[in-house]
Amino acid sequence: MNTIETEYDLVIVGGGTGGPMAAVKAKEKNPKLRVLVLDKANVKRSGAISMGMDGLNNAVIPGHATPEQYTKEITVANDGIVDQKGVYAYAANSFPMIEELDRWGIKFEKDETGDYSVRKVHHLGSYVLPMPEGHHMKRVLYRQLKRARVEITNRVVATRLLTGPDGAVAGVMGFDCRTADFHVIKAKAVVICTGAAGRLGLPASGYMFGTYENPTNCGEGHVMAYHAGAELTNLECFQINPLIKDYNGPACAYVTGPFGGYTSNNAGQRFIECDYWSGQMMMEFFNELEGGRGPVFLKLDHLAEETISEIEHILHTNERPSRGRFHEGRGTDYRKQMIEMHISEIGFCSGHSASGIWTNERGECSIPGLYAAGDCASIPHNYMLGAFVYGKFCGENAADYVSGISQPAIDAGQVEKEKARVYAPLGKTEGL
Repeated sequence: MNTIETEYDLVIVGGGTGGPMAAVKAKEKNPKLRVLVLDKANVKRSGAISMGMDGLNNAVIPGHATPEQYTKEITVANDGIVDQKGVYAYAANSFPMIEELDRWGIKFEKDETGDYSVRKVHHLGSYVLPMPEGHHMKRVLYRQLKRARVEITNRVVATRLLTGPDGAVAGVMGFDCRTADFHVIKAKAVVICTGAAGRLGLPASGYMFGTYENPTNCGEGHVMAYHAGAELTNLECFQINPLIKDYNGPACAYVTGPFGGYTSNNAGQRFIECDYWSGQMMMEFFNELEGGRGPVFLKLDHLAEETISEIEHILHTNERPSRGRFHEGRGTDYRKQMIEMHISEIGFCSGHSASGIWTNERGECSIPGLYAAGDCASIPHNYMLGAFVYGKFCGENAADYVSGISQPAIDAGQVEKEKARVYAPLGKTEGL
């Protein structure tokens, strides 16, 4: 087991969604920078969108919604406890990001005139933009990383941030999960894009990897930020999602809503006013179960065959292709019966709530040189598109930051302490 030391201007931890965008934008801002994407899996197929994505549910497109409408929508969904500057910054940059992703080759649904085919499920504006061919998302991102000449290191699990004498970030440490080599990576700045903390508790099935979130997104970014002295925020606003019962995937009522599907009680009655995730929606779900009107179901059996076929194409080919196989194995069919739903375990995920590493509207955390984007950061209801937008913010702003400073000094004591912690289980004869 060797200790490997490397040095970069900027390190991005996590190569799922926001990470690749941060890296590409940093290199666009300053092509001379040495930028590394560090991933504990393989960037080609990692993160919450490893199997693609079936749509955008927070697309702020002119003619369908405004940044002001979206900011109000999210403020209401979070009971007024929200950083409106951060939300507005996302909303104002949502459409330019969609246009750029379109140019990169990511395919969004369009109508016969070539305009984006936006659907309505929210109270004010219309924000849902389906992606029937969203399974190619990771290929597109990887291609952009290679074009920008971003360096990539796969199979290294980041465990702690390095900090300098003044408390500023000085790099990151971790270990290779194949060779057990210890990595000390010096950097002027770090962007954390490690996704949600999705394994705070077991799902109802008791299966450790059956969580709603990608089970490999287990909160190490939150932990690294905390131990480096960065602020975490809104942890009381945790995520709970309505799922298909016994399947670790979303019911996607917000996807089926524009097609006429909805969440119903055991009498087939719709009881949720808006299928967009919010505390109100989850309370309505809980009250229906507690009131004896459960189980709760996803109801599609009243829809036409061509409509159900279109829904199946979206839900069964992107993000979680196993969904179709699950229904086949259970003998459940959207055409013949309602599909039973359940409530997920809790998790920290700003994509569906507001909890995470505190960031401002520039993606900056509370300690110098640290940035965060995506589900691990605190901008509420960010989802995939928000991870891209804030990945862009982090990459560009971090590129400016590192251009004006020298490489921070490394504390050898931090390195030795972390190396001892990481290797400690190897010295035990039993247990962890």
